[in-house]
Amino acid sequence: MRIYGLRRGSQAPAFAYLSVAPTLLLMGAIVALPLGYSAFLSLSSTNPITKRWAFVGFQNYTKVLQSGDFWNSFGHTLYFAVLAVLGTTILGTLSALVLNQRFAGRGLLRSTVLVPWAMAPVSVGVLWSFIFAGDFGLLNALLNDIGLGSWRTAWFGSGFIALNIVALTQIWNLTPLTCLMVLSGLQSLPGNLVQAAILDGTGPVRRFFSITMPWIKQTLIFCMVISTIDAFMAFDIIWVLTRGGPGSSTTTLSWLGYLHSFQYMKFGEGAAILYILTFLSLGFALIYFFLFGRRATTSPKTPGTGNFATQPKQVRSRAILAPTKPLTARILSQTARRRLGRALHSFAVLAIALWSFLPVAMLVLISISPTADLIRTPPSLLPSALTLDNYKAVLFAEGGASVQSARVPQSLINSFVLGSIVAVLNVALGTLAGYGFARYGQRRFFALSLWGLLLSRMIPVLTLVLPFFVIFRTLGLLDTRLGLVIAYSTILAPLATWMMKASFESVPINLERAAFVDGCSRWTTFRKILVPVVRPGIVAAFIFCFLVSWNEFLFAAILTSSPSTQTIPVVIVGFLTQTYFYEYGPFFAATVLSILPPAAVAFFFQRYLVEGALAGATKG
Repeated sequence: MRIYGLRRGSQAPAFAYLSVAPTLLLMGAIVALPLGYSAFLSLSSTNPITKRWAFVGFQNYTKVLQSGDFWNSFGHTLYFAVLAVLGTTILGTLSALVLNQRFAGRGLLRSTVLVPWAMAPVSVGVLWSFIFAGDFGLLNALLNDIGLGSWRTAWFGSGFIALNIVALTQIWNLTPLTCLMVLSGLQSLPGNLVQAAILDGTGPVRRFFSITMPWIKQTLIFCMVISTIDAFMAFDIIWVLTRGGPGSSTTTLSWLGYLHSFQYMKFGEGAAILYILTFLSLGFALIYFFLFGRRATTSPKTPGTGNFATQPKQVRSRAILAPTKPLTARILSQTARRRLGRALHSFAVLAIALWSFLPVAMLVLISISPTADLIRTPPSLLPSALTLDNYKAVLFAEGGASVQSARVPQSLINSFVLGSIVAVLNVALGTLAGYGFARYGQRRFFALSLWGLLLSRMIPVLTLVLPFFVIFRTLGLLDTRLGLVIAYSTILAPLATWMMKASFESVPINLERAAFVDGCSRWTTFRKILVPVVRPGIVAAFIFCFLVSWNEFLFAAILTSSPSTQTIPVVIVGFLTQTYFYEYGPFFAATVLSILPPAAVAFFFQRYLVEGALAGATKG
């Protein structure tokens, strides 16, 4: 029997093209067409009253680039992005180094660290907005309780401080993702490299910069690019925390584009701003491809095998280091160094646990506090009593309940159903497409298609939401679950495909060849042999897709309006616009309920998330 398509230079079979066709057709329909429509908007002038259109060419871009508001927002975006990238990269790397060591409770702490990332940005914004609230905030309450009440201040009253608080919130939310990816890279680091350096008398600092850093360099680059793009596209946290204020001090390009498109009704200028933001995001995506195109020269084909001879020359040469006595060894005895090392590690573990868990614990505490305690002056962290009335108000809303409280149960169901459907659909398509891209990714058609697919992930959601709104209104898909499934797939299809591509790349090609020799067709081989082998990757991709779907806010906020379709992030934001003093308790109870499912997923499926990050960050 002749076997085609599994050797370099051989012709790709029809099954390979069929495997990627559904995903490519879907992305062409739901991304390429709306993106083209958005481009048309950016070149046109519209009157929302007369509904007349006029083609104006690049006048919108010229007007935007000559605006002082644009350049102020551009400066805020760059400042915010630099803080977010540095913060997530440094804290994520340090956390990963600590969590890579063996200690009692390591598995529990690894799960705890992922909780902030699993939370929706809307929920994160609610939490941190109350931490820094001027009148009743938790930080001011802490200062008051410890006798430093004179230090209390309106934290969001200063534009510069507000921008830094928004950046800090972004860092807290996304640091676990960097930690997850770096930790996956550290787990693939061969132990013999480190042992050789230890035998040579090399200290931990020099080992890090000479061995560990070169090994995880590509992963760090990946994390930094993703963090930069996330910072450019940050929207949910700004919506909840500051809405661009005070004044315009926290207005970034994403928020400015939203204001022009949906508040000022200047569709052309708004589309132009968002397209400029898209170009910035795509620029960093090209940097990503350029840097990762050199992966083969800096990382082994079989990471984690422990075979020193197969390691990259750059890492091998740095593993054989000249004996250098560390500074601590010249000052402290070996016993003292060990005690100091254990003490520093214990302190780092405690700091990571408090950084990850304490804000969430405070959110739970205020959700079971009487509403009167949340608005008392002077504020205090200590509740006068504990109560479940807030949860009863949102789970068993009676006739006198507020509109938002009554919507919480249905919104939780909507989020769960929608997240499950979208995850199943995109993982199924991603599994098919992942096989084709993994086995035939070097051929021109598959390489260009994969480029286009991944570049689509770098497009800001705001760029697509306006054309979606117009198109869905025409097709009758506005305020429907089907409309949200289509919109969410623009985000999840590239993610699922990339993760499954990495999973299939780890499967030996000889497994398929043996099945072909036994007379199995390509479909039978794929369905009965390959899919069971990559099942852990499928589970990881499903978890990632479910979390992203559960946490998505902007599409749901713009494309839905009725309780039958609204998701829990939309309902939580609705509390912000309708909240009275007596609703603060139910508001925080609803926020806690919104984070329970994703937090439980992150907590109990931490192993699959690490495997998924390992596949996505270390496979090229």
